[in-house]
Amino acid sequence: MDNTYVCPVCEREVDDAIIPFHKNVEKQILDLIKTHNPRWIESDGTCPKAVEYYKSLIAHRIIK
Repeated sequence: MDNTYVCPVCEREVDDAIIPFHKNVEKQILDLIKTHNPRWIESDGTCPKAVEYYKSLIAHRIIK
């Protein structure tokens, strides 16, 4: 069965198996996602690509 999920952060269609991915994400990243996506609800999850995007912003000091 092909279950897909639309990431509420980046709006990409991804495999629904990654929905709980955000539970292993650092608080700093979650706070940043919340700041830039005020309608995002943490329990809705996010995909690894969205998390990596925000990690790269921090790593490259584009955003704090």
